[in-house]
This record gives sequence, C-alpha cells and structure tokens, in this order.
Amino acid sequence: MQHQPTPGGSLARLISLVAPPARGGNTVEWRSLSERYPRGFPDDYKEFMRVYGQGLFDDFLVVCPPVQEVYPNDPGATVEGVTGDAELTAEEEEYDRPELLIGWGRTTEADLLCWRADSPDPNNWGTVIWRRHWAAPECWSYFDCGMVELLCRYAARDLPEHWTFDLPYAGARFIHDRDDSRFMDLGINPWGAEALPEL
Repeated sequence: MQHQPTPGGSLARLISLVAPPARGGNTVEWRSLSERYPRGFPDDYKEFMRVYGQGLFDDFLVVCPPVQEVYPNDPGATVEGVTGDAELTAEEEEYDRPELLIGWGRTTEADLLCWRADSPDPNNWGTVIWRRHWAAPECWSYFDCGMVELLCRYAARDLPEHWTFDLPYAGARFIHDRDDSRFMDLGINPWGAEALPEL
C-alpha cells in the first residue's frame, strides 16, 4: 500500500501544480544506500523519488536519482555525480563550505541545485542554487526550504530572478526519464503545445 502525500504538505502542493508520472517514480532501496550516501536523504526527496522519480521539468530542470534506473551508463546523472560537480564548482567559485553541498539536480543551462548539509538531520537542510552565467558570489543563492518546496516555487514560477520561461503550454510539466525515451521512440515531442498522451 502506497502512502499518500501529507495534506497541505509540499509534495501535495507540487502534485497540485505538476502532474506526476502515471506509472509512478523510482523504486529505491534506501537502506542499501547508507554506505554510499552516509549523510542520508531528506524525507521529501524520498517521497519525490517515489511519486515522480528521476526526470525533467519543462525540458529544463533535471532531478537526479541516487541510483540510475534509466541510464545506468551515465554515473554523472546521479546525486553522487552532481555532488562531485558541485564540490569542484564551489571550490572554484568562492563558496564558503564546499563540503556541505550535496547535488540533487541541474538545468540545461548547467546550473546546479544542491542541499546545504549543515545539520545532522537531512530534513533540516536548506537548498542552494548555483547559476553558471553569474559571477561569484552572486552566482550562489540559498533558500531556507527543502527541495520539494523549492520545486513548488519553480512550478509556480516564483523564481523570476533566476529563471523565466516562454513555453508553448500552460503551467509546468514533468516527464520521467523512462517516459521521455518512450516519447522519443514514438516520435512525440513531450514539450510541445499538445496535451500529452497516456503511455
């Protein structure tokens, strides 16, 4: 039996803004990842992986899984891979504590999205965005909220100082990586003006 999102919680709000994949997200054995990821993960990320999984918002913002289900030959497209990029970038771009960054996403403009792991409790971590085309230190932005709450702000277009959009459809879309591959095989552009067919 699947757990339902907490009414009024950030995941429930995101679902009201962006439809999740009909076939659900990723299946992750979290306990088996404790050695690979000793700092753990926030609960909202675990729930996001269950409901949405790895994939892409608006052909722009990528959310990475802890372990690849769709692209096993792309180790960079995981939390581990993005974290390595974030730590290297932080050392080069004047971030105060590079070792605190754990990457969970990126954009097609090569921006990075991370947690700032400054608490032993992952549920207390804030989020950090690094903008590639901005100069340090303004390229770093901190948000005192979790990943899913930041995605809610993204979906509601409440981050205009970071990203603006001119999309052929209303609202925001999320496509799981496995469905993106299927749309490509069918010759369907999931980012066009037409409503998406069910797969």
